[in-house]
Formats: sequence, structure tokens, C-alpha cells
Amino acid sequence: MGRKTRGLKWAFVVAAGMFAAIFAGGEIALAQTSEMHMQGHGCRNLGKSNKVFDRNYYIYFDSNSSVVDAKYKSDFKRIVRLAEGQKAGQICLFGKASKIGDQQGNIRLSHRRAQNVADEFVAAGWPRSKIVIVAEGEAWGWLQETLTWDAKEDRRVRIRLSR
Repeated sequence: MGRKTRGLKWAFVVAAGMFAAIFAGGEIALAQTSEMHMQGHGCRNLGKSNKVFDRNYYIYFDSNSSVVDAKYKSDFKRIVRLAEGQKAGQICLFGKASKIGDQQGNIRLSHRRAQNVADEFVAAGWPRSKIVIVAEGEAWGWLQETLTWDAKEDRRVRIRLSR
């Protein structure tokens, strides 16, 4: 099967999943929307094109763990210096979990991951009052029937600077 055909097949699977999610209930459809577009209710970076705050940073976790790996310690200090230099008003943290386990447990895990990343930013000198945490739960959870693996990309906290 050629690359173009595989891409079209994948697009069909995604579209079918979205269609099923919309008719299964709004909650699932919202999960799809949050994966691609959510900026967080308290995060002031609302997706408007602002070249200064368009970059995302990621912290990845082991399966079923919220422990921040020591290899990221220097990243927190670097991001704090960057935020200060760019006069960011907030650091927004979006926690994710893989599709392994139940949905509520994954929401709690994604929150613990974001909370632990927040603790690291505070230790690096960023004020707790300027950190927004959004627990997004399962990454691509709306495709749960199709994608059931424990991918590294799903076990993460996305970091975004904001105004």
C-alpha cells in the first residue's frame, strides 16, 4: 500500500471515529476537541498567533508514573529564564495520559503529572500563582477503540508560555 493510500485510510479512520464520537455523546466529542485545540480555561494564550508564545515544550513520563525524570531539571530553569525574558505572564501546563487504564484514573494521572511539573517550575524560581494546570486525561482518548497502546507521546505534559 502506498504512502498516499495509507494516509487516506488513516484519515478515514479518524473521520469515522469523530463521526461516531459526535453521535455517541458530546463528552467524547469534547475530548477530541481538547486534544487539538484546548488552551485551558485559565491560560491566556488563546491560540491567537503570537510568535513569542507559539512554542510548546514537553516533559515525558514512564507508564503509569507521574515522577519527573531528573534529565529535565535543566529544562525547567531554561524555560523559566525564557519566560522571564519574554515577559510571559503564565506558564500553562497540559497533562496527558495514555489510553491504558480507566478514563477517570487517567484524568487523575494527567493532573498529578502537571502538578509535579508545576512543582519543578516553582523550584526553578517561577511563582506558583503564575502557573495554570489543565488535566486533559487521555491523549486521543476519543480513538480508544482504534488506538489502545501506551505511546510515549501520550504520557506527557505540554508546556506553553502565555501572556
